[in-house]
Amino acid sequence: MKNKKIVIHLWWIFYIIFLEMVYRGFIIGNILSVNTLIVILFSIPFIVIFSTITTLFNEKVNRVLNIILVSALTLVTLAQIVYYNFYDSIFSFFSLTTGTGQVMQFWQMIIDVILRIWYIFVIILVPYILYLVFNKKFSYKRPNKTIVISEILAFILSFAGIFLVVKYDNKGIYSLRRLLFSTHAPMLTIDKTGLLTMEAVDVYRYTFGFEEEIYIEEKTEPVIKEETTKEYNIYDIDFDKLISETNDKNLISMHKYFKSVEPTEKNKYTGLFKGKNLIFITAEAFDTIAIDKDITPTLYKMANNSFVFNNYYQPLYPVSTSDGEYMNLISLIPKEGVWSFRRTSNLSMPLGIGNMFKKEGYNAYAFHNHTYKYYERNKSHPNIGFNYYGCGNGLEKKMNCSHWPNSDLEMVEASFDYFLNDNKPFLTYYMTVSGHLNYNFYGNNMASRNKNAVKNLKYSDAIKAYYATQIELDKALEKLLKTLDEKNLLEDTLIVLGPDHYPYGLTSKEMNEVSKTDRSDKFENYHTTLIMYNPSIERTEINKVVSGLDLLPTIYNLYGIEYDSRLLMGRDIFSESDGIAILSDRSWVTNKGTYNTVSKKFTSTTDEEVTQDYIDKINSIVYQKFSMSSLILDYDYYKKLGL
Repeated sequence: MKNKKIVIHLWWIFYIIFLEMVYRGFIIGNILSVNTLIVILFSIPFIVIFSTITTLFNEKVNRVLNIILVSALTLVTLAQIVYYNFYDSIFSFFSLTTGTGQVMQFWQMIIDVILRIWYIFVIILVPYILYLVFNKKFSYKRPNKTIVISEILAFILSFAGIFLVVKYDNKGIYSLRRLLFSTHAPMLTIDKTGLLTMEAVDVYRYTFGFEEEIYIEEKTEPVIKEETTKEYNIYDIDFDKLISETNDKNLISMHKYFKSVEPTEKNKYTGLFKGKNLIFITAEAFDTIAIDKDITPTLYKMANNSFVFNNYYQPLYPVSTSDGEYMNLISLIPKEGVWSFRRTSNLSMPLGIGNMFKKEGYNAYAFHNHTYKYYERNKSHPNIGFNYYGCGNGLEKKMNCSHWPNSDLEMVEASFDYFLNDNKPFLTYYMTVSGHLNYNFYGNNMASRNKNAVKNLKYSDAIKAYYATQIELDKALEKLLKTLDEKNLLEDTLIVLGPDHYPYGLTSKEMNEVSKTDRSDKFENYHTTLIMYNPSIERTEINKVVSGLDLLPTIYNLYGIEYDSRLLMGRDIFSESDGIAILSDRSWVTNKGTYNTVSKKFTSTTDEEVTQDYIDKINSIVYQKFSMSSLILDYDYYKKLGL
């Protein structure tokens, strides 16, 4: 008598729910919640679909289909877990179609992440391997009528349950209904529906397109009162006329939104550096832990003099460096699922920093000491007004571009001939690369180059290697200050340096070796340092919460450049507007505390009582900033305004 085999449907019931619970337990975290039950509910249609697909044919074909689908599901889940440990987010279908080659350049770091979270791999791979070994113990026959009827009932009942849950959870900007039909917030969607549902929603939106449903709070009070004596950073835009000239509901909502945004006022810092030079640096993986009086003395001097920002945050978004640059240079929130900076290449960007400074009579240069086409900067950076040079379109003639990573010091030295010999004021932008992972002494040229300077430090090799890469940045800054001083330009130049993202090539445990705050904390991981240095500015501490989004409007105000503060997502740091830092999962930081959108937990940083109304208000602000940032790209909005 043959041994009775297990119907394959039982395997799919177990494995899909198992993968969802593993992802939820290790990534989302709040497994003991009502949402866990909802995730199981959303899993039932997938269980039925996978069970049906893999029992349609003869046993041999069905078994092969099962192995393929189980393997694909396992691979996607593991890949998303690894990706989250890189970027605190999920990768989209768009990422798979555009970024595979660039992701593969991180293969060493991928291995490091896998080794660090090996236990998750074990938990997932053990049942997967057992299935592969014992897959013949399952029955792949076409199901009998009882099973078919059971599946049909399960499918119908699960959809009825989903319908009721969605109907019930339909209030609030992050309701289940909005997340499924009108808002693209992947991590919040996963929390409420599970990873598989989010993957399905993502593929659908990529295939058929997606427009967010915009929620705008109507304001009855005028934004600028007639009797005010304040001057604002604002253009004369007739939004009422623009509203009357279109029937497009999204454009109407955008016009209403930007009309309703309170502009920032001009202040005592307006025009402080008018007509003077600007050097703007986005520093690869720069972080507060890189600043040390003895190891990186130039960074230490610059970070602790002039303007000192005690609550600066640089959140990590899915396209890492490119999204960090985007926030710094464009002052919009990166759109989820696309390469936002690349998208601007074909759009009108009148508020682009190079374009704005050129109108003021400046020369505008940008330099990058890596492949000039990387992230298609050769298209995006000229479009915002830069004369752009990298390795491959001119810079390789003046520096050694054959290392990995290349030298920030050599880039700075190579750039001088471009902008120091003219009589015009200059805007010079650097995107550095010396601080790039991996942080070791066998695959990182900058770490190896400066190894002797860190060999006696009593830290792990990863931290020593990281310091070694930042020493190259420190040397570049030292050379920059010295050269500017020799040419009597230092007093007339503001140097702004902000990171693209935190050094995610280091573990939180490694960063905690030298960090003064706990880097395993979700928010402290992004709490970092912004440098705005000029030797003539006395040390001035700013305690407002600010982020990379705020750099562009702050610079425009400092240089007395006319701009419309309503059209950017950041705010002039020196204005009276409230500060906020926004994370990629729509969590946020203000001077009153931090809010985690997934756990819905607010943590106060003051003695002031914070009400739910305040949390709802900030959530609404964050929601609208995400929506408007996305729609500005989709509608080429600055062109629509005729700027």
